Amino acid sequence: MVRGNPTPKELQQRLYELALQQGSWTTREAAALLGATEEEIEEATDSLENVGLLRPSPRKSSGYAVVAPEVALGRLFAQEGHQIARHQEQLAHTREAMISVARDYLGVRSPARTLAIEALPTAEHEESFLDRAADVARQEVWLMHGGPTPSAEFLDEMLLRCLGMLSSGVAVRALFLHQQAGDRLVSGHVKELTHAGAQVRVASHLPQRMLIIDWDLALVPVDPENSAQGFWAVHGTELVPALRAAYDHCWMAASAAGTHVAEGASSQRLSAVEEAVIRMLAEGMKDETIARRVGVSPRTLSRLISTLLDRLGVQTRFQAALELSRRGWLGDDDLAQEGAA
Repeated sequence: MVRGNPTPKELQQRLYELALQQGSWTTREAAALLGATEEEIEEATDSLENVGLLRPSPRKSSGYAVVAPEVALGRLFAQEGHQIARHQEQLAHTREAMISVARDYLGVRSPARTLAIEALPTAEHEESFLDRAADVARQEVWLMHGGPTPSAEFLDEMLLRCLGMLSSGVAVRALFLHQQAGDRLVSGHVKELTHAGAQVRVASHLPQRMLIIDWDLALVPVDPENSAQGFWAVHGTELVPALRAAYDHCWMAASAAGTHVAEGASSQRLSAVEEAVIRMLAEGMKDETIARRVGVSPRTLSRLISTLLDRLGVQTRFQAALELSRRGWLGDDDLAQEGAA
């Protein structure tokens, strides 16, 4: 047993050395050998997984396989390179678009602009905006609940607003994640909305939270990855139609609430969530983004990916996408074509 109270960094190093030496270990065994609590071992394990020194492996008693430092470092460098390349490509595209707009379109429209952006930095500002939006809605309201499952308080207040709008003749649409729809409070909220005449659908993944009121008002997060950073209230007809188009794309890909049946663990085909995960992995999305869009924790996502790889008998995530495309489980051959490009 190791004596003393190691710092978190020292405990991570000792746990990594133990994993290298023994290969097979459990959280309880590691805690006893390293003189730490099981919670501290769990935190150290998460830290090692985050930097790529451990990777999920269902075959190991610990649930993880050890990765050599040079291999982990190489993967991090490669990931950094891919992100930089994508960022540079996005910058180039944005610059080209700016030049085109400035050169060809500035004089086309009237100087008068209807677009206005209002900052909503706190939850209190957001609540005030939602109350005002419910009062000004004339024809329709579209809600998108991406990210974590909404709180009971949020659901109750939103339900009251939606019921008030429906009773005034305003049409209401609502999009939820499959993972959220399994929550008892969300399920009750969906039933109340549906009974009152709202249209409700569930999707395997959603990009962010969003609220759209008619054609001239919308609410979007400042940071789609973290709605706690606040929201932008978009006023006017300049941008809202584009947001409506994005919402409508998600709506068409979703299914009616109550029609989704989760597939059992023994099913050969993919569930809607598994298919969405594989598609986003093949597109190069970060794990944190994928976890948020399908409504699970990063650790749950990591275990889901590991199980999928093991189930398909492949080593990498993109190989999994290609294998699923080959089997016809993804419904198209685009991924195979991308892999050959």
